Amino acid sequence: MLVKSEALVIKRTPYTDHSAVVKLFTREFGLLPFLIQGLHGKQNKNSLFQPGTLIEVVFHKQNRGMMRAKEVSLISGWGYTHHPLHDQVRWFFLEILSHSLHEEQPEETLFDLSKITFQSLNDGCKHLPILPIQFLYKFCDVTGHGIQITEETKRIGFDILSGMPATSKSVPSNMIDGELCTALEEISINNNFTLPSKQRRSLVNILVQYLEIHAIPGKTLKSLDILQMIMQEPQQ
Repeated sequence: MLVKSEALVIKRTPYTDHSAVVKLFTREFGLLPFLIQGLHGKQNKNSLFQPGTLIEVVFHKQNRGMMRAKEVSLISGWGYTHHPLHDQVRWFFLEILSHSLHEEQPEETLFDLSKITFQSLNDGCKHLPILPIQFLYKFCDVTGHGIQITEETKRIGFDILSGMPATSKSVPSNMIDGELCTALEEISINNNFTLPSKQRRSLVNILVQYLEIHAIPGKTLKSLDILQMIMQEPQQ
């Protein structure tokens, strides 16, 4: 069956000198493995299959084995240029997705969030210091582990272990305090919201802890330490 889908390149593993096994997160079919040949040929497929690239792919959908791409093109006709800070955020997002996606399990809402996030990042996102916070918060929501910010949590905080408003038994190190709950709600809807770097780092740390407990249990995000350096960048 010949099908067409938008896709995000998640991972690329060399196979031969001119081919690679590429994991694509497709909108309609979830994570699929592709064998891509002729990477260094006249068609210059190499740039199309860099992790973090958004593409449209036409392929024969099979029930098993690796897919073969018939046609591939960049979404909106663009890719991205490398910038050290943007690259580190890109790898952080890709690591989260690689831990959470399962082959051939459609995740259309998560794909749509990822597409918007990577388009913003690939376009040279101007709100880079808060983009990871926005993505983590929305990622938890679309994967069924949303953090509910209410007037109560803005007053007493949110317990990441229970996934409920904090209580007298909640441990501070396992809480998003009321002030950060208020900031998190604002960041989720306002790209221009400013927050001191110390609070940005605290929010990223606690959101990653929450994600590792509820959304990707048993997994540890190795790119977090590098990301925290980006959290210190001044907001424009």
